[in-house]
Amino acid sequence: MDLVIENVGRRSEQWGGEGDPTDLGDASLNGRERNALYWNRGADGFEDVGHLTHAARPEDGRSVAVADFDRDGRLDLAIQNLDKPAVLLMGRGEGGNWLQVSLEAADGRDPIGARITARVGGRRQLRQVVAGSGFLSSSSRVQHFGLGEAEHVDALEIHWPSGARDTLTGVSVNQRIVVREGERHARSAR
Repeated sequence: MDLVIENVGRRSEQWGGEGDPTDLGDASLNGRERNALYWNRGADGFEDVGHLTHAARPEDGRSVAVADFDRDGRLDLAIQNLDKPAVLLMGRGEGGNWLQVSLEAADGRDPIGARITARVGGRRQLRQVVAGSGFLSSSSRVQHFGLGEAEHVDALEIHWPSGARDTLTGVSVNQRIVVREGERHARSAR
C-alpha cells in the first residue's frame, strides 16, 4: 500500500435552514464516495487497487488510520464511517521485505518531526514522524519501509527534532526495531 484516500463526506449544522438548498437533513454533501487505495508502480505512476482489497467501499468516510495491527510486516487500515462500526482491513497480500522503526527521543518526548531515511541500493525512502494524519484519526508512529527484495538496509539515517543525527548501517530486514537518540545501534521491539 503506497497511498490511501478516505473520501470524507461533509455536512454542517450551521449550513442551511428550512428552504435553504444546503439543508440536506441527515444526508452528506458528498458522502458515499468510493475510497481509493493506490499502488506505486514507479515510473508507470500509481494504480488504483482498492477494488482488489475491499478498500473501495462507497461509504461516508470520517477517518482512516494506518498501522501494522497484527505485526506481520503488512500495513493494515482502520476505517471509520459515519453512523457505522469501524472496519479493520488487514493486509493479506504477498509482501516483500520490510523494516519498521520506532524512535525514542533522548529527552523522553515523542519524536514528532523526526525524519528517517532508509537507503537501500541506489534508492532511498523518507518517513517523518507526525502527531496526526487526518480528520479524527492518527496513524501509527512506527515508521514502515517496504523494501521489496532487499536483504538489508544499507543506511538508516535519523534526523531528530533536537538537531542531532544518528546513522545505523547494515540493518537487517523483516523486523521492528527501536532506536534511541544518541545510540548508534537499535534494539528489537518485542
